[in-house]
Amino acid sequence: MKTFKQAFEVINDAEKFHLDIADAYETLMNKSEDYRTQLLLKHMLEHEQRMAKNLANYSEVAQYKVMKTWLQYTHEESALDFIRRLNLSDPPTITEINNMGREVDRYFSELYQAVYGAIESMEVKEVFEDLKQIQDKERITLSMATNSLWDM
Repeated sequence: MKTFKQAFEVINDAEKFHLDIADAYETLMNKSEDYRTQLLLKHMLEHEQRMAKNLANYSEVAQYKVMKTWLQYTHEESALDFIRRLNLSDPPTITEINNMGREVDRYFSELYQAVYGAIESMEVKEVFEDLKQIQDKERITLSMATNSLWDM
């Protein structure tokens, strides 16, 4: 389904998605009895909270006229639908949790790339290119943290 949204709405939706995923990680962390899984979920929870905070800060400093730009938007999936689509076991394995984190990162990378490709304004393109770079940097940081868990 394609809808039209303003750039600030896309960023607000992304922030909410990160917060919803963080809530899901926290719920899974509280249910988990495996220490490594709990550590992984803690890292992922903190990652999602940082990403939501980055988006909140970014929307505050981005130029007002840029954030009012209309664009065609196709990512309408809720965090809950996203998680359901992953078909996780109950409780999810550490491998499933790790893959979930990768899928969330891929979702945002594809979102920002799609928005970037759909806009003509260089100012708005820069906003979403910056967001993609922040997402990619955070993905690398999370990947390094999760890789250290496998060595435990």
